[in-house]
Amino acid sequence: MTAQEFKEKGQKLLKSGQYAEAISLLKSAAEAFPKDETLWQELVMAARDNGQHEQAVEFAKLGIRHHSRSDWLWRVLGGELVAIDRLDEAEKSLKNSENLNSNSDWLWRHTANLHRKRKNIEGEAKALEHLAALEKATPSDFYTLGIAYWHKKDFDKALRYYRLAFAGGENLDLLFNMALVFKHPEVSQDADAADVYRRILSTNPAYTDAVAPLEGIKSKLAALAKQARPAASKLVRRDEHFQFYLSPFETLQIAKFENAETLDVKAIQRAKKRLLQEIELNDGKVSWLDNYALDKSRALALEDEILDESKRRFHSAVFENKPLLRFLTRGDIEHFLYSDDYFPQQSLKLLDEVPGFRRFLSKPFANQYNLVLSRAIEQRALAVIEALFDGRRWVNQDDEDICFGGTYKRVGDLVQLVRTKAAEGEKRKVSVCELEDFLRQNSVTNIFNLLPTAFRTAQSELVAEIRQLAISCYNEHSDADLSRGVLNLCKGFQFKSVELNKRLDEDFKTIEQKIAEERKAEVRLQFGPERPFQITKEGIKDGAKFFPAHTIKDFRWGITITGYTGAERYEYLLIVKNDAGESATAAWSTSKADETKQTECFSSMVNACFNYLAEAAVGKIQRRLNGGNTVTIGPCTLSQQGISFQTQGFLFKKDRFVSWADVSTEIRNGQVVVSSKSQHGVTTSASMKDTDNAVLLPFVRSVMEKQRA
Repeated sequence: MTAQEFKEKGQKLLKSGQYAEAISLLKSAAEAFPKDETLWQELVMAARDNGQHEQAVEFAKLGIRHHSRSDWLWRVLGGELVAIDRLDEAEKSLKNSENLNSNSDWLWRHTANLHRKRKNIEGEAKALEHLAALEKATPSDFYTLGIAYWHKKDFDKALRYYRLAFAGGENLDLLFNMALVFKHPEVSQDADAADVYRRILSTNPAYTDAVAPLEGIKSKLAALAKQARPAASKLVRRDEHFQFYLSPFETLQIAKFENAETLDVKAIQRAKKRLLQEIELNDGKVSWLDNYALDKSRALALEDEILDESKRRFHSAVFENKPLLRFLTRGDIEHFLYSDDYFPQQSLKLLDEVPGFRRFLSKPFANQYNLVLSRAIEQRALAVIEALFDGRRWVNQDDEDICFGGTYKRVGDLVQLVRTKAAEGEKRKVSVCELEDFLRQNSVTNIFNLLPTAFRTAQSELVAEIRQLAISCYNEHSDADLSRGVLNLCKGFQFKSVELNKRLDEDFKTIEQKIAEERKAEVRLQFGPERPFQITKEGIKDGAKFFPAHTIKDFRWGITITGYTGAERYEYLLIVKNDAGESATAAWSTSKADETKQTECFSSMVNACFNYLAEAAVGKIQRRLNGGNTVTIGPCTLSQQGISFQTQGFLFKKDRFVSWADVSTEIRNGQVVVSSKSQHGVTTSASMKDTDNAVLLPFVRSVMEKQRA
C-alpha cells in the first residue's frame, strides 16, 4: 500500500469513527508527508477520540516539530495535557496557542479546564469570560461560567450566565443550581428559590433533591404572606394607581378574545372607541379602571402598543398573570407572596427564555417596586419589606438602582441617625439601654437585617458608627464593659454579607481581649462560706455589703510583723471606706511558713485597689483642693499650692510648706515619706496602715504636680 493509499484509507476510517484502525494508517501517512499539517491534525484527533490521550500528546508534539506555528496543534496539545493532568506543560502549550491565535473558542475552554483542575476559580471565570466576549460561548459554556461565579460567590453574575444557558433549553440541573443561588444566605430570595423548585417538580416529580428544600421554604413563606397582606393594604393610594404601567388589554376591555396574539385591527378600533366614549362621558375617568382619570393621549397610544406583535405578546403575558398585573397597576403585593394557588410558571419561562420580556417589564416594574418598598419602610411594615426582598423582583440588573432609589435615601437617613448618636457618645456615656431603645424605636435592626447585598455599603456604614460608639466608650470614657455592651447590640444584626459578620466577630475578640486585660487585676476571695470579698472594676464587696467604685473615699492597709525570730506572725489589714463612712475590712494573720503565699494574696488586693478604686478617691481629693479647700492626711495638710506639715527644730516645731513641684514621696518600711526635693531635712511620714489615704499621697502628688505644671 502506498503512502497516498495510507492517507486516503486512514481519513476514511477517521470519518466513519473507526479511530483505532485509523491511527496506524494516518501515522504512516503523516511520516510520509510531514509537511501536510492536516494529516497531523487528523492523527491527533484519531488518538484523542479513541481515548488515547498520552499517544495524542506524542503525535501533537511530533506534528509541532514540523509545524511550530500551528495554533491548532499547540491548542489540542494543551487540551490533551490537561486531560492527563500534566498541567504545567499544558499551560505553556496553551500560551503558545494564544500567542498564535487568541480568537479560538477551544483555546479558552481548554484554559478554563486547566484552571478548574488547579481550583483557580478566578482564572477559570476569566477564561470563560474571554469565550463569551468572542460571542462563541454555547449554553453549556454559559452554564459552566455560572458555576464558576457561584464558587466565587458573585451571585449576580452566576444568575446572569445561568439565564443565558437557557438558550439550550430548560435543564433541571441548571434550574437546581439557580435555586442554590436564590437560597444562599447572601441572596436570600426564598420566593424565587421556591418558584424554581416548583418548576423542577412540575417537570419531574421524581427529582427528590428539590422536595425537601421546597417544603422548608413553603412554611416560612406562607407565614410571611399571612403577616404581609394586611400590612400592605394602604401603602399605595388610589390616585397613584396606573402611573407606571397601563395594560392595553385591561384598558381596552378585550379580555374576551381567546387568542391575544391574533387580534384583528377592527376589534381593537371598536375597543378604542368604547374607551374614548367612556372618558368623554365620565369626566375623563374610566369606571373599569377604578375611576382612574386617563389622559386621552395615553389612551390613544395603547393602540400602537397592542398592534406591535412583540409588545402585544408581552402585554398579554402580563394580563394573564393577574397578581403581576395588579402589582404593576395598583401596587398590590400578592405577586410577591407565596401561595399554592399562584405559580407564575409561564411568566418565569418567558423571563428566562425570552430576554425581551424582562426588558419590557423592567422599567415599570422597578418604578412600582421603588414606590411600594419606600412606603413599606416609611411605615415600618416589616413583613411587607421582607416579602418584597424575598424575590420575584423581575427587572434587569441595570434597573436594580431604580428599585432601591427611595430605599437608599431612607436607609441613609437611618445611618445618619446612628451617626448622630455615635457623635453624642464622644461627649457623654450613651448607655446600652439608651442605644437599644433608640435602635428599637427606629426599627434599625429589623430593617437592616432584611436589606439585600445591594445595601452592603449602608450596612458597613452602620456597623462603622456603632463600632465608633464602642470605641468612644473605651477611649473617651475608659469603660470596656460598656464598649462590649454596645458591640453586643451588633449581634442582633444578621447581615447577609459574610465579610461584615466576620468584621464584627473580630471586633468582639478585640474588645474581649481589652476587657480581660482591664480586669486581670480583679480579686475574688472567700472569707468563710457566707462572706465573699471581692475588689473589681465595679467596686468592693464584703459579704452582703457592696460599695460602688465611685463611692470610695478612704483607704489604709499594711502588714505588721510580731513575735520573735523564727516564730514571726504576719498580720494583714486592709480597710476601704465609702462616702458614708462605712467600712469594708479584710484582716487576718499567718505564720512564717505561709507568709509568702499570704503576702502574694495581700499584694493582689492592694493592686486591685490601685487599679479599680483609687481613681475615684484621688479625684475627690483633687476636686476639694481645686475648690480652695484643704485635705488632711496624717501630719500633712494638702492645699491647691502644695503640702504643709511640721518638723521638729532644735527647741520648737517648725511649720513647713513644700510646693507640689518640690514634693517628693517615697514608701519605706510601711510609711509614706513626704519630703522636699530642694530643702534637706524637710520631711515627714505617715503610716500606711494607720492613716487614712496615706497610701494615696504619691498619686495625689503626681496629679497635682501635673496640674500645677
